[in-house]
Amino acid sequence: MTQQELEQRIIDLERRFFPIEKIMYETSKNKIEELKQQEIDNNGTSYTISAVIETDKGTNTIDFKVKAWTEKQALYYANQNVIFPNMSKLQTEGKIKWFKTISKQIV
Repeated sequence: MTQQELEQRIIDLERRFFPIEKIMYETSKNKIEELKQQEIDNNGTSYTISAVIETDKGTNTIDFKVKAWTEKQALYYANQNVIFPNMSKLQTEGKIKWFKTISKQIV
């Protein structure tokens, strides 16, 4: 099988899979996301993230761990699951007025 034939077969499979994926996700989004998160928690790679956060109280660097499949996903989860919820909680409690993520990186 040539490279071009292989690419064509993969594209054909993607086209067939897309409608199935769309319907499954629309009808079972919460369950799919829950199972994906369980898989990441069980088999994902642990990444150490270093984030620089600026608030009205000053600038701080925090280090924490997240599990993900890729480095890009780890940085996304760092913001979605750790930084934003914790900083929003501090803001709601009146401990800070505002916050901004200056940078985040994998160390």
